[in-house]
Amino acid sequence: MDISPRTEPGERLGLALCFAFLLWANWITPLWADDYCRTMPFNPATILRIVWGNYNFWTGRWFTTLVTFMVLDLRPYGSLAAFAVVNAGIFTFLVRVVVHMCRAVAGQPAPARLRDGVTQYVLVFLMLWWLPRTIGEVALWKTGSIGYLWPVAGEMWLLARILSRRTDMNMVQYVAVFLIATFLEPLSLLLTLILAGDAARAWKRGQRVPWALACSHAMGTLVLGIAPGNYVRQRTMVPSPPADRLDGLLGNLGSLFDPFWLPFVALIGIGLFMGRRQVSCPACLRAGHGIWFVGLALAYMALLLMFPREALAARVSFPASVLLVCYLACLLFTCPIGRPFGMVLASGCAGLVVMHMVIVVPDLTRLARISHDWVASTREQVARDQPVILPRVTMGPRHKLLYVRKDIIFVGINPDPHNMLTMCFARAMGASTVRSVP
Repeated sequence: MDISPRTEPGERLGLALCFAFLLWANWITPLWADDYCRTMPFNPATILRIVWGNYNFWTGRWFTTLVTFMVLDLRPYGSLAAFAVVNAGIFTFLVRVVVHMCRAVAGQPAPARLRDGVTQYVLVFLMLWWLPRTIGEVALWKTGSIGYLWPVAGEMWLLARILSRRTDMNMVQYVAVFLIATFLEPLSLLLTLILAGDAARAWKRGQRVPWALACSHAMGTLVLGIAPGNYVRQRTMVPSPPADRLDGLLGNLGSLFDPFWLPFVALIGIGLFMGRRQVSCPACLRAGHGIWFVGLALAYMALLLMFPREALAARVSFPASVLLVCYLACLLFTCPIGRPFGMVLASGCAGLVVMHMVIVVPDLTRLARISHDWVASTREQVARDQPVILPRVTMGPRHKLLYVRKDIIFVGINPDPHNMLTMCFARAMGASTVRSVP
């Protein structure tokens, strides 16, 4: 299939709108949780020593750790501003990759009118934001963005290259593929298996086998998987036999779906109903070859059985959510973009944009204000050589220390001054101890 790199009608405006919002969201998002544990005076030797230690005693995600330390240690020199631009750009790039790839997989051309093109790009962005369970942890949190958004964007780019048979790359791209494969274990393994299957098919058909691409990605997966730290860390967790892992995985499937699916499914369902005379129901649900994205999402979730139940955080399901978004995007592109559905699509997208802004903007603004007040109060108390006491903030039904709708969780200051994350905050702010009170 041909995944065209050409610019589509409405693409530039649609992506510019997405980038503008993402840049603001990344800029206003404060540091939280592990971010403070990775802030220290910049010292390359210290960073390399910590990365090597983590590889051997905690996690095999060495490149993720290295990039995170580089970003956060250089924050006095403007690295957070650069991160906001780069992270917004990577999310925008993911939107573009998903649109181009899914349009080709569905076998549908780009809409002719600029308005329809802009609407489709914005709608795909909204699906990527609202359908994953913990978007704040994977797209705004500095540590989480590097560990989840970046590899997903990279692997989706690679998947698009595989589907379009553009597997010949230069040396810089092969190095990039190797590094992409060192981010996230189950996603890296899934793409390695896809590349192996693609290579086997090409060999069976007598076609040129993309050995260089397959080997570079497989090498990254191997370096990630054999890290001693993976097994050291696993031994610190509660033992998890296969039945326990399967039970945890079935529970984790709930992180793929929540009520925010309803407006997107309803909008696409209207489009499919209006085009029912052009395409039969079984064919429209297949969305060309789009149904394969559902299979890939299920395969990814099955690979999570490699993790103990204790490690199955909701954010680990983010790649499966993106693959399901790809399937919905394929369904969207099979809807007939005539004048009637074009009006429905535009009005529905406008309503979703209003919902998005009404929920997200006040929440992120409040979080930024809380973080600013904490930092200002801490610096004032440190200057007076006092033990730092901050007001406790609890939000949400589960009483997280700091909680925002749509599971955008910001970990706040713990009442226990010996809590690891609270100690990281204290060290970053130059305080001896920090604790929170009601």
